[in-house]
Amino acid sequence: MTEIADWLEMFVADQQSPTALDDWVSTTVDAIIAGVDLPADIRPVLVAAVEEHWLAFLGGVTVDADGATELVPAAGDLSIQIARHHLGLPVLLKVYQSAQEASWDFAVDVVGHAPQDLDHESLLVWFWTKANRWFATSVELSVALYQDEVERIRRRGDARRYELVADVLDGKSVGSTELSAELGGHPIAGVTQVAVIAHAMDADSIERLEPPLVRLASSIPGARLAVVRPGGRELWGWLALNVAPSTAAQWDSRGVDPAQIRFAIGEAAEGIEGFVRSHRDARAAQRVALSPRRKIALTVYEDVAALTLLTGDPDAAARFARAVLRGLAGPELDELRGTVRYVLTTADSADQVATSLGIHKNTVRYRIQQAERLLGHPIRERAGDLVLALDYFDAFLG
Repeated sequence: MTEIADWLEMFVADQQSPTALDDWVSTTVDAIIAGVDLPADIRPVLVAAVEEHWLAFLGGVTVDADGATELVPAAGDLSIQIARHHLGLPVLLKVYQSAQEASWDFAVDVVGHAPQDLDHESLLVWFWTKANRWFATSVELSVALYQDEVERIRRRGDARRYELVADVLDGKSVGSTELSAELGGHPIAGVTQVAVIAHAMDADSIERLEPPLVRLASSIPGARLAVVRPGGRELWGWLALNVAPSTAAQWDSRGVDPAQIRFAIGEAAEGIEGFVRSHRDARAAQRVALSPRRKIALTVYEDVAALTLLTGDPDAAARFARAVLRGLAGPELDELRGTVRYVLTTADSADQVATSLGIHKNTVRYRIQQAERLLGHPIRERAGDLVLALDYFDAFLG
């Protein structure tokens, strides 16, 4: 082993000479470039990274250590540059793979020319084990740095996109072409827009907002989706459509747990003005959608438009609802209120109502009579106010 230690000291001294160092760097860089298509402006950083890696590795050859403990600076720069050029993670991994293959060829050649009285096999195993540990640690650190930079770039892009969209929503002068470009070519001018606000009901659901939003958008034929990340628990989306959905049933929110995610959808409108108005409608619908008593994942503005008008003044709305409902506002009368609302919002006969509710038609009549006693008048009197009061009570007061 003493002979191997002596040989390693001479090996390190030889490899640190300017000529040997240039040979190693050029050979390894050529091997990497042959295996990986890199932009020309990254190559100087690659050269520096290979050189620093090699010198740092040589500095630890005679030290009993498992591998790199920190990433050499130029290798960190290389990871960041690959991320900034929007090159995928496989490119970074291929750089290290090509370097590792070149290192193996070099190790085999060096050990083959070592003195005959050395145990070549043991020397090669020792050398390559140390090199593998170095590569493994360096790759792990490089990948972490790459991913951090990719996330930083994504957030910077998200922030820029959000800032422009926020300006549009605030009424500032932004052209359709500029907005479309910032949204990745999302059609704006002359195209119907439908806004969607996705809200995570708990912190654990924030990272799961986008897939169900994409599925929701894909349920509308021909829709193109643009996504904006405002931060917090929300995700904003706009669908560019040729034909707007005619009913709420066209939106597919199956599989979405309303305890985790709620969607609010604005009314369809055209152009950049529609882009803004639909988002405002979605925001209004969200005040209903996020009601603790509401147990559905999807709220469409058209279905709750009248109700949203009451949400701006909760105290006045509560007084209105209780004044209209009178005795029907009792906390234990959910079933009775539900029957009244169903009767007022359907053209079905008493028999059909009974079938839909799963009760006898005489039970329907009895409930209506009971409700009218509590109201002090027939349910058809001020029916519009009564339905609105029932909806507000069910959403916010029950």
